[in-house]
Amino acid sequence: MNKSIWPNGAKCAFSFGWDLDGDTIWRNKVIKIPNGENFIRSKSIGLYGIMKGAHRILDIMEKYNLKSTWFVPAENVERYPELIKDILSCGHEIANHGLDHDDFYGNTIEEQLDNIRRSQDIFRRIVGKPAVGFRPTGPLLSEVEQILFENSNTLYYSRGMAEEKISFHEVNGKRTSAVRLPCRQELDEYIQMVYGSYPQVLVGQPRIAPYEDVLSNFIREFEGAIRFGSAITSAFHPQVSGTPGKAEIIEKLCEYITTNPDIWCTTCEEIARHWKENMEGVSHVC
Repeated sequence: MNKSIWPNGAKCAFSFGWDLDGDTIWRNKVIKIPNGENFIRSKSIGLYGIMKGAHRILDIMEKYNLKSTWFVPAENVERYPELIKDILSCGHEIANHGLDHDDFYGNTIEEQLDNIRRSQDIFRRIVGKPAVGFRPTGPLLSEVEQILFENSNTLYYSRGMAEEKISFHEVNGKRTSAVRLPCRQELDEYIQMVYGSYPQVLVGQPRIAPYEDVLSNFIREFEGAIRFGSAITSAFHPQVSGTPGKAEIIEKLCEYITTNPDIWCTTCEEIARHWKENMEGVSHVC
């Protein structure tokens, strides 16, 4: 963008995106490993994010008066309604992160749409309304994307993508009404800060990066976003960033953000609505 459209003269927009996976992601990993269901360490890591990490993150967000978006598998919305209530009461957004964090949504259009419908039904029952944001955990058929992103309930789409431009999401070259909000791997602390031997995470068992390097890496991404006027969101995880040492990285990042007037930090929903209101009808966005 040549001219900033963000509030108060900010040069970039950012949302803390928290993936509240709980033990679903670990369960789906170990199920394919012989006797994996008997290995409890993975489950305990996931549940730590639910039981402790999430509340530590909420405390940090409150300390710095920042609002964020929590991408939650519908299964966890249903299993932990009190935590969801706590997140909402602090002014944060709850967004859709699939039904149960499975990477398989079904083989047919009908199966995939039913999967998404079931997750939204849980959101309506527990949250009181369907989620307007969607971060899928697996691939979707183009026909499903076309239906989903022309649905007025789906405001934005955010997942790991090899691009940095906020835009209207396109399906087979046709623009939909949904906003595509980039979530790049550089702002996924899982890649830099997780080590697990069973199952291997990441495959090849790399060492955990020094915490100072991780914080520096994150800040470099913000410097780039400020330079090019980007809108970005993270894929952080309470089961990772909510641990005592790693939470210090988040706190220092919050301090950096709140003292930098070039960054507008809010929910994904607010970023998407603001951008869409400013760009509706614009045929080309740099």
